[in-house]
Amino acid sequence: MSGRIYRRFRFAAMLFLLLGMAPAIIAQPLQQLEEANQAFLDKNFEEAIGLYESILQDGYYAPGLYYNLGNAYFRVGKLGKAILHYERALKWSPDDEQVLQNLEIARSQLKDDLLVVPESGLVRRWHAVQGALSSDTWATVGLVFLWLGLGGLALWLLHWVRRYKKAGFIAGWLFLALSILPLLLAFGRARQEHRSDGAIVMVAETVLRVAPDEESRQALLLHEGVKVRIQDAIGSWYQVRLSDTTEGWLPKDAVEKI
Repeated sequence: MSGRIYRRFRFAAMLFLLLGMAPAIIAQPLQQLEEANQAFLDKNFEEAIGLYESILQDGYYAPGLYYNLGNAYFRVGKLGKAILHYERALKWSPDDEQVLQNLEIARSQLKDDLLVVPESGLVRRWHAVQGALSSDTWATVGLVFLWLGLGGLALWLLHWVRRYKKAGFIAGWLFLALSILPLLLAFGRARQEHRSDGAIVMVAETVLRVAPDEESRQALLLHEGVKVRIQDAIGSWYQVRLSDTTEGWLPKDAVEKI
């Protein structure tokens, strides 16, 4: 019995300690973020970069943090890092106008003028709707509609009053139909949030080759900041696809995943 009391006391003491530490744990990244923002405003961009990176290494992230870090890297001329963090911000906030605008400015300074296959208007609108909410929020909306639909069908099956049965039948199938769209949006948004095949060229220049071999034929010369899609990996090589659908192989250490 004494051992059980001791374990309970120890658990309570640890919980009390954690609750007491919580404000300090929360305050630390906020203080670092304020210092980083102030360093940026003071044009101490290298200091701001160090502080922003420290916050990320501690496990805190947000679209605004990636955006600020992208701005700081852009100011010191590190185009690849700037584009990388703008892209990371867009994974969580794909319709953010400021991020999109700054990303476009950064891309305008790229040395490689690659053809970009544009999305159709319908696909672009679908992605805009998909990015309006997080995957968790879309899933919650879909599940609420789903349960309302099942509730309506249960009312139709179990109630004995005709008008309630009719209302339950109509409402049940209507909400079931309505649940499909948000669940599809949740699935697509989750894929967007957790997609890991995008990468940015981080070296000044690298050679895209037709095979994963330093001796293979050169397909294209790529420069810092170019975005690629990783298709496959063999050893120290990635098979990648460019925005103009050109494919080839790059050394893994030449790119960083978004």
